[in-house]
Amino acid sequence: MALIYIIEDDDSIREIEELALINAGHKVCGFSCATDFFKKMEEVLPDLCLVDIMLPDENGNEITKKLRKNPDTKKLPIIIVTAKTGELDL
Repeated sequence: MALIYIIEDDDSIREIEELALINAGHKVCGFSCATDFFKKMEEVLPDLCLVDIMLPDENGNEITKKLRKNPDTKKLPIIIVTAKTGELDL
């Protein structure tokens, strides 16, 4: 069982991701913004992060850069996700 953090501002998408991962036997914490995510990261580090590319307070690329600069999270597995479908959006 892994501890997985999901940062996704769209409640319906986050709930689907959480449900799928919980049903697969993982423990999941969901966040709608980077601020709450980083507060939790100070308490407990996860085994994996799913990071939305577009968030209200910070984008997924910025979050990933911060995690890579921190020695404690430098090698943390990160999956960047997006609901965008257009080539220009990506």
